[in-house]
Amino acid sequence: MVMRQDRAGRHYWCLMMALVMVGLGTAACGADEDSTGATGGITPVASVAPAQSPILTPSAEAPKFVKVTATPAPGTKQDALFLEAKKVYETYLEQIYKLEVGDGVNSVSAELQGILSEDGTEAIRKAYSEAKSRGHRVLPVKTPFSSVTVNRVSKGDDSEIAIIGCADISNWRFVNPKDGTLTPGRMRKDELSMRRIGDSLKIVEAESAEVASCRV
Repeated sequence: MVMRQDRAGRHYWCLMMALVMVGLGTAACGADEDSTGATGGITPVASVAPAQSPILTPSAEAPKFVKVTATPAPGTKQDALFLEAKKVYETYLEQIYKLEVGDGVNSVSAELQGILSEDGTEAIRKAYSEAKSRGHRVLPVKTPFSSVTVNRVSKGDDSEIAIIGCADISNWRFVNPKDGTLTPGRMRKDELSMRRIGDSLKIVEAESAEVASCRV
């Protein structure tokens, strides 16, 4: 997704989530050059056998899915702010995964609301409601993220810190609602800007894309 600021100073979110984009074949808002090139409908599946997907029944008390390897920007150290941003990213990935494998999105979790602005929360809710109504679904897997890395990058004027996260989602299987065939995930690249709102560090700008490889 992308959140930008318009001339009136209001923030708005333009949704470009890799997760929804892969499953529904939707691209928008200047996707990464390595991202999927589909423009609508369902992403075609060539040779993925449905029976080969490792699945796990979701649990109400799901374990922690994400362990991020963090790398500070050159010349900096892992200060408290960077470590806090890393934790925000871990929570972001965990909660997005739960939305992906869920049956619907009647409510965004308190954990996700705690790291997003109000506009971001509403954008997530709307995007997944629309996606689920179109049949978007991801099969639960034992290891949702094979590896996750995060790098600190230069921030903009409206943020306190900016990071680029790369998550391996190759274990994911996106279900084609028309015929049940599966599309495997690749890598997702998240460019996130954060600032403190109240007492919490929250994501105020986010751009995500599914890519063949993640270069920072």
